Amino acid sequence: MKRFPLLLAPVLAAVLAATLPIAQAGPAPAAPTAKPKPVIASVFPYCSWWLETTPQTMNVAFPDTSATYWTTPYLALPGMSIEVAGSFPETRFLAFTAYNNAGGVYDSATGAPSQITDFDIVPAPSSQRPNPWAETSTPETPAGGTFTVTLRDGVDPGDVNALPILPPDPQPQGKAPANLGFLVMRVYLPEGDAQDVALPKLTVVNAKGKRTALPACSGKGSAAIGKIGKAAKFLSIMKQIKAGTWPTPQPAPCTTDPDGCPPDNSFFRATSATTNSFFPNDANAYASMLFTPTPGKVVVIKMLAPTSPWNVEGGTTPVPWPTDDYQLRYWSVCNNVYAAPYPVVANPKPPKGMTYGCVADNAAVRDDAGYVTIAISPPKSRPSNATAANGVNWLPTSVSKPKDVEMVALRNMLASQGFANAIQNVPSGSDAAATAAVMGDYYPEVAVCTTAEFEQSGAAGCLGTGQ
Repeated sequence: MKRFPLLLAPVLAAVLAATLPIAQAGPAPAAPTAKPKPVIASVFPYCSWWLETTPQTMNVAFPDTSATYWTTPYLALPGMSIEVAGSFPETRFLAFTAYNNAGGVYDSATGAPSQITDFDIVPAPSSQRPNPWAETSTPETPAGGTFTVTLRDGVDPGDVNALPILPPDPQPQGKAPANLGFLVMRVYLPEGDAQDVALPKLTVVNAKGKRTALPACSGKGSAAIGKIGKAAKFLSIMKQIKAGTWPTPQPAPCTTDPDGCPPDNSFFRATSATTNSFFPNDANAYASMLFTPTPGKVVVIKMLAPTSPWNVEGGTTPVPWPTDDYQLRYWSVCNNVYAAPYPVVANPKPPKGMTYGCVADNAAVRDDAGYVTIAISPPKSRPSNATAANGVNWLPTSVSKPKDVEMVALRNMLASQGFANAIQNVPSGSDAAATAAVMGDYYPEVAVCTTAEFEQSGAAGCLGTGQ
């Protein structure tokens, strides 16, 4: 006998109950109350926000430990739209991005981008609260105002709260169909945990105007989805993304110089195709530094920290944007393994924790002049004085991949127009000298010394006698 999918069982039971004759032998004993089945919408993608992505759940493509992403795949049929109805969360940063079937951003035929960032989202007319990132707001403006962002066809630049649902000329990507897209909601530094962020409701509207509200994906619902052929295919794609093998292994973040990668221990701006092409955040720009971890050696980085709202209510609240009050919305320094799937360094911390190779602006210790000092070493080579109490931010190298080259990423997010030294202003594919020429005083100084030298003379001594 053919076995029907789990989701059809309640429907079949109802049909059978309505069509089969009922025996008249007497009242049936009371049946135990059954647990409700997961409710799944009848149209793909069945439910909303399939995946919550953090370095703990999907450590690929140079992630930031302060960021959380929620992803919904979709198949865009002709005339279809997706409405994203939510409320402004209490976070440092929010963005919605539509990606094509290769995990890339795109523009509509008339140049409208596929990402909308927090300060550009217009509240709903019925909203009782404004957009807390609006230029007319204040840091005390409460979050919680409501909005609707729509993915649809025919989006033009300047259209309010609208994203193009597909590129102008979508093409298949391997086994991924041309009309496959991914909607991602991205936040940085939410107040509390990521679980405290209220996720928007998704509604699919077909070409005839029929509206289908998608329930939130749950554990049971997701398991049921996996039994549906179409969904199973997309779950397979998600697994390949997690493994760093889809659509193709990510390229190394080097410049296009004929000689290959730049010298170790110097920051450069790689091409956007290498460090910001796979599910990128268009608000970010990166300067990269390659180095080879060595037992008994410490890499020391000293940088002038751009101003950012790191100390406004703990750094986890919206601030008005654009603004001249800060040079950046956010910055971080993360140490990554320079091999597919390019994870941030993540080392076990007994009994059940992890130590990650990231420091965000609101967690970094800095001196009175605004400089941040970072020491990077194998955990067993960590100097005893490489501590926050001594003004040092220590980051580990990988214990599981001790021989792999590693890559330090300096992130600049949403540079203010007046901040000429932002990484956003460094031409893509610049070597160390060209990167330093633009970043000026904000270009990081790098030195290497032994653990013993660091313990004897500190970071200052290392920087004065760097090897």
